[in-house]
Amino acid sequence: MTLVSGWGRYPTVETEIVTPRTLEAARRLTAEGEGVVARGNGRAYGDAAIGVSRTIAMTALNRVCAFDVETGLLTVEAGALLSDLIVTFLPHGFFPAVVPGTRYVTVGGAIAADVHGKNHHRDGGFGDHVESLILTTAGGEMIRASRSEHSDLFFATIGGLGLTGTIIEATLRLKRVETGWIRQRTIVAPGLAAAMAALDEGDTATYAVAWIDCMAKGRSSAARSSTLGSTYVATNSMQRRLRTCFPPSTTNSWRYRWIFRR
Repeated sequence: MTLVSGWGRYPTVETEIVTPRTLEAARRLTAEGEGVVARGNGRAYGDAAIGVSRTIAMTALNRVCAFDVETGLLTVEAGALLSDLIVTFLPHGFFPAVVPGTRYVTVGGAIAADVHGKNHHRDGGFGDHVESLILTTAGGEMIRASRSEHSDLFFATIGGLGLTGTIIEATLRLKRVETGWIRQRTIVAPGLAAAMAALDEGDTATYAVAWIDCMAKGRSSAARSSTLGSTYVATNSMQRRLRTCFPPSTTNSWRYRWIFRR
């Protein structure tokens, strides 16, 4: 047994950690016993990803299964990190449609929590860009679910915090981008009302976020800012230079690069 906590370090729970390395092993472990739940990279704040009796650590199931360059459809095992997907696919003009405050989350965890990014007002949550998923249930079944196949299970699993079973594979749609940059505009607002107004006026921006100084006192003395960002589109004269500005890979994700050489 191991003491485990979430990202918020509370509560700490004693649980058995098991790490499947095949989809079949994940199916079997999900079906064995009660109080079992899957865990991605442990970025949930509370105890959502800690099983009462057993916790299935999914990060070993991190392989890319298929990618369609024409449609941006990516099929990947649930333990793959968004950070690895970004390092691998961004230099080729693809980016996850939704990325939360940390990129160090797994695909399965992002679906289970239906995470949102700073573009929620435009593009919705992570689950809005999932085409299908494969789920293993407590009954030992391995079910493919989508909007047209087992749709009730599909929508219950998105944001379901692992209570419908263990997500072992998913197909999601990446979005096309020309560069890895955004065009940012920061607006310093004299008060909360002005900050909210700036967000409303910037509703067409791809990304939007406001920062509030909760320690300040008075109606207008708080330091507040609204930051708006839009995906940067390169002009023809800048495209060649910008392509060299993507960060180099420092992970083993380079093993996926063969996809783009066919």
